[in-house]
Amino acid sequence: MSGILDQAKAAATSAYETGSNLAQQAAAATSDLANQAANSETGKSVTAQAHNLGAQAQAALSGAAVKAGELSGVAHQQAHNLAPGVVPAPEAGVDKSSDLEPEKPADRQELQKLLQRRPTAEELKRQGILKGDPGDSLAGKRADLERSMLEDKLEKDIAARPTEEELVKKGILSPTDEKPPADFK
Repeated sequence: MSGILDQAKAAATSAYETGSNLAQQAAAATSDLANQAANSETGKSVTAQAHNLGAQAQAALSGAAVKAGELSGVAHQQAHNLAPGVVPAPEAGVDKSSDLEPEKPADRQELQKLLQRRPTAEELKRQGILKGDPGDSLAGKRADLERSMLEDKLEKDIAARPTEEELVKKGILSPTDEKPPADFK
């Protein structure tokens, strides 16, 4: 069993290294072509060749990665078949068998009605549900931060207001015999 896994790992590693080497060679060739383009009159042609080589290298590397993933999956399945109690079953891929479109015409009509009744972004903003633009993921956090900053400023200003004695000394408040209740601030 470990022999199969080792073979799969070796095959995946080999495929990855081959793709990596191809990408490095393509990058070196692209660099050489770019240098030639800088020193020649046919710069557009050489630049196009460099772009083509880069695309080929990227395709080769992604193909190698896909092949390595396939080999790894096959090896895992074979190992599970040999020792189902030891090696867990490979995870199934994403289920693409179902369609998100409603099958029945009545369901489609109901979905269309619901979508037509859906409020617009402007209506949601007016109601205070949506803050900022629909694509702005930080609008709600920004509004919360602004509200919190305003609360902090108000608390600071209230704490810094002058006392009754200070207002009397400045002549803003006239002295009275009545004292405000103890819980009055």
